[in-house]
Amino acid sequence: MSDEMKKFNVELNRTFEEFKTRNDVAIAEAEKRNGVATAETTEAVEKVNEAITDIRTSMKEIETRMDRPSFDPKAPENEEEKAANEFRAAAFDKWVRFGFEEGKAVWSPEEKRALSSGSDGTGGFLVPVDWESGIIMNAFDMAELRPICNVGTTGRDVVQLGSLSKPTVAWGRQNLEISTQTLTAGAERITIHDCRAIALLSNNTLEDAEADINAELNDAFSRAVAEAEDDAFAAGAGDDNPKGVSSDSRVMALYVASGITAAFQDGTHNGVDVLVDCLYTPKKTYRANGTWAFNSTTEAVIRKLKDGEGRYLWQPPVQLGAPALLLGKPIVNPEGMPDIAANAYPIVFGDFKAGYKIRDRKGLTVQRLIERYAEYDQTGFKIVKRVGGQVTLVEAFCPVKIATT
Repeated sequence: MSDEMKKFNVELNRTFEEFKTRNDVAIAEAEKRNGVATAETTEAVEKVNEAITDIRTSMKEIETRMDRPSFDPKAPENEEEKAANEFRAAAFDKWVRFGFEEGKAVWSPEEKRALSSGSDGTGGFLVPVDWESGIIMNAFDMAELRPICNVGTTGRDVVQLGSLSKPTVAWGRQNLEISTQTLTAGAERITIHDCRAIALLSNNTLEDAEADINAELNDAFSRAVAEAEDDAFAAGAGDDNPKGVSSDSRVMALYVASGITAAFQDGTHNGVDVLVDCLYTPKKTYRANGTWAFNSTTEAVIRKLKDGEGRYLWQPPVQLGAPALLLGKPIVNPEGMPDIAANAYPIVFGDFKAGYKIRDRKGLTVQRLIERYAEYDQTGFKIVKRVGGQVTLVEAFCPVKIATT
């Protein structure tokens, strides 16, 4: 894997050097042609820029696999519990393949009891721990925001976040006054939402004894969950999903403006100043652990920016496994972030670990759907994953708003 990373790292640096050369030509042409480079030069710059994005995507997939945390489910307390877990896992695999249809498989009363002990109100079953952990870890590999946020588990539908308030300090005879913010410390609540996904498998595949059904379902659901969570944690709004950072009204109130109605830079705004202002808006405590979050389209725009010394702000990884940097801080690309447009908030900088909490409710369920897709000779599998997330420390973030003021 390290050899693969070295290859991509070398290719990224080589491609970025080519990008800088072509972009410098475009800048020179624009200065001579009323601010517009030739179409041929512009196309060449964008082509190399797209190549950098593709390389970055490939490197990100490898980086997340290298940084993958261990998942250590509670070990069985004794041999009897271990045997029961193995028996239930085998019954679950049998149910995934054949269901309870007559003539498909012979079920013992013990197998049915093992499954029904983990049933829910919708006719689904709780998946075995190893099956659930596989989806969680694979989703982690594919996600952008989950790895850098504060993640925990819960058994409730609403999580009450208890916390110690920031101490109030006074000197001498000064009164110790408690602010409204301090009085409400610890009152933050995270609502747990249902994330549902459906995947279809052909009945021929289900009946194939050599097919690894669990692996196929794990991969399909992991990708779906990772994409849905990234979109929600980045820009989710409304009452049916986790609240996103860039759509949180409290965070949006702390914005710095691009200075332009519908763009990030123009002839009088270089785009650099707003990024510097954004970087230095959070306190040093949060800035030290800060990360830039924006989608790949926005990153392609930012790669063209230079500081006053003519140096590019965006920098490729300086060592193997390190992230790309912007003003010395790492970058993530949640694609659910909005594009650069009037009144949008396409860029957020902040300490996600300190300021955004994700809570997973234990118990992922799966439901087998037979009749709905029978005419297509397929069986549907619907999972329900319960998760909540929201900003819990507003001052840890600063967004960029595309606006004049």
